[in-house]
Amino acid sequence: MNPMEIFFESPLYQKAEEIDGTLKSISALIPENKVMLLFVNGLIQKASSRITQNLIRAEESKRYDTKMYCAGLIRSGCLDVVGLGKELQKRGFRDGKYFAIVERQVEEFRLLFLDWVSDFDQKQFVTDRWGLFNPPGISKDYVQNPDDISHLLAEDEDDNDDDDFIDQFLNNDDN
Repeated sequence: MNPMEIFFESPLYQKAEEIDGTLKSISALIPENKVMLLFVNGLIQKASSRITQNLIRAEESKRYDTKMYCAGLIRSGCLDVVGLGKELQKRGFRDGKYFAIVERQVEEFRLLFLDWVSDFDQKQFVTDRWGLFNPPGISKDYVQNPDDISHLLAEDEDDNDDDDFIDQFLNNDDN
């Protein structure tokens, strides 16, 4: 198995998929004539997909700064899923009680997420000039030797070569 196949089997990724599946089941309960509920549900679905998309992006990267950026987006997606679920309930979604399941799943995900983030390699980074995604102790003004980070910068150039992985992930490879 390649590293991404192993990651897809990880408890963290599986929990994200479980959250997504639960949300899809709940969304099927929303009446088609409730436009505002459908709109909020669309936002929930986007937030949920942001979680899995950024898990994949972070896992594919070697860079601490990229992983932490994705981690922030994952956290935002989780908070949006929970907050928007509460919004559906406030707006009268009669089956909103099922969001208690999602809240429990997000909490279980959060614990797995914390372990995952703690394993990020803090030595593999490109200085974030904004200072948000640098490893602890690295300032926004930290100057790196270009030779020390050339392999990490090459990762940015490799981002356009993901067609094989995407085709495999989507089961679209013709082999």
